[in-house]
Amino acid sequence: MNTSKINHATSTIGFSVPHMMVSTVTGIFKEFTGTVEGNPADLAKSSVQFQVSVASIDTDNRDRDIHLCSKDFFDTEAFPFMTFISRSIYWMEQEGMYRMNGDLTLKQTTKRVMFCVTPIDSENFEFRYEVVARIKRKEFGLTWNQAIEAGGVMVGETIDIQLKISVEMNGSD
Repeated sequence: MNTSKINHATSTIGFSVPHMMVSTVTGIFKEFTGTVEGNPADLAKSSVQFQVSVASIDTDNRDRDIHLCSKDFFDTEAFPFMTFISRSIYWMEQEGMYRMNGDLTLKQTTKRVMFCVTPIDSENFEFRYEVVARIKRKEFGLTWNQAIEAGGVMVGETIDIQLKISVEMNGSD
């Protein structure tokens, strides 16, 4: 079976989370790897996995990034990686996208997550996809929060995960 690698140079793994009830914090993870086992042109006949170095988080705010890496949030010293391994991928003809179910592991907690995978385009043996999912942060042990004086809390309950992935067929083993 062919193994194709995610092209790190043309891919991003990002997230967004509501902040202080009125804004959204966005960020990316700068260090990650991933593979597609099978045919990247037909994900329904493939399996996908990726690994993210959580300490590579970048929200454009160094102090916030340090706090996110601390024991309050990701505890990157004890749990340096977030991983995903697909269990099933199927094509949804009417929606023009794949549904990818799999196991997301964060802080030693594994939960089943569904990603929506939309083909963007392909050219010269490179296939591009937009991949999105929503998780509940507390289910993964991300429980820190702080009450806001005006009411509400500092950090929202859900995290949107957004990936823009390029897979090169010529990266096959």
